[in-house]
Amino acid sequence: MQKTIFGDKGGQIESFSIESCRHCDERGWVLFPWENRETRIDPKTIHVVHFVPGATRGNHSHPRVAEWLCPIEGEGLLTWRSPSGELQELHLEAQARCVRIRPGVPHAVTNVGPGELILIAARESDPAGDLSVPDKVV
Repeated sequence: MQKTIFGDKGGQIESFSIESCRHCDERGWVLFPWENRETRIDPKTIHVVHFVPGATRGNHSHPRVAEWLCPIEGEGLLTWRSPSGELQELHLEAQARCVRIRPGVPHAVTNVGPGELILIAARESDPAGDLSVPDKVV
């Protein structure tokens, strides 16, 4: 599974192609975003996020766990704050790649496309309980 790392000081964002997780036939497609990944997704945290054009969601971090985002429709811009304080960006395109945001990385997503942005999000298991901390990025 090809992985690309973005960000300074060892990277804060990992990006994975979903080509091997998307199965298509004449009926359409089905996506298993975490198939073939060595991760422990907490099923209670799996959710679908909808953005109207121009909307931003997030502006938070998860101090103890990584968060996964998998765009399924539209296009977005993931913005995060690196350890040096610099804002960095990654374009998100539907059904192309999933991203893993490492623990403690403040982040937000903005719909930069003309239509809706829909993504599947989930967090890895946290025995101490899920925690989301407000942290203004954009």
